[in-house]
Amino acid sequence: MTATTNVSVDSSRGAGRPARSRNRRWRGRIGPIIVLVAIIGAWIALPSMSAVPHYVIPPLAEVVSALTDPSAWPNYGQGIATTMSAVGLGLVIGVAVGLGLALLLAELPVLYRAIFPYIVALEAIPKVALAPLFVIWFGFGLGSKLVVVVLLVFFPVLVNTVHGLREVDTDRIDLFRVAGASKLQRLWRLSLPTALPSIFSGLELAVSGAMVGAVVGEFVGAQRGLGVQILVAQARMDTAGVFALLILLSAIGVALNTLVRVLRRRVVFWVKPLPAQTV
Repeated sequence: MTATTNVSVDSSRGAGRPARSRNRRWRGRIGPIIVLVAIIGAWIALPSMSAVPHYVIPPLAEVVSALTDPSAWPNYGQGIATTMSAVGLGLVIGVAVGLGLALLLAELPVLYRAIFPYIVALEAIPKVALAPLFVIWFGFGLGSKLVVVVLLVFFPVLVNTVHGLREVDTDRIDLFRVAGASKLQRLWRLSLPTALPSIFSGLELAVSGAMVGAVVGEFVGAQRGLGVQILVAQARMDTAGVFALLILLSAIGVALNTLVRVLRRRVVFWVKPLPAQTV
């Protein structure tokens, strides 16, 4: 009788967990939905309730019309493809450079103390100031944009990876040494798994940096891309077109960030996500 009761209690608890999980997910999503509705409502009401000119804040209907204009979508598609090629390639190169350099600096503290201050000094320089120099060196096109993206990507990956590798418990390191594990085995089976949460935090920052770097590179010197289209719309005083392009950039950035967060939950499954992470 007691065993049966225990089984039924455990079953009821197990059945309640999916419902609680769904409730938590819904509570996590309802906040952003309320904020979005409030922003849309304010955007609709502001032009009619104030004397703000339409060229400053265009009505939402004009932005939606510019965003859904079939004649504009070939240009949007070309701009997205051009910008995302720089973002994607820059992410691959920047992450590879950041991870590789972080592993090297974590294993060689002397090298870390010698070069890390100069890496910080390079990161402190605004990339908008460096972009014209990259245009002189690499010309108008993918090369100059790619350098800007890589510079904005590799630093957060580098810093977060180094901190993650330094957080490895020394007792566990000693245990691996006593067991006769090689440096490669210790790195692959202990250091990297411990540093994965920090690495993915760096990746989330890197995705945003890649978007910023690509657009900054297109502002300074490029012939195609969403950044160039923003400059063209600005020159025409087409504020609705500028807002439409900004919405496209925001949507792409959110999609990339969501992809990284989903990948983080699949890979770093032993770390409880933050309450805001409901994807």
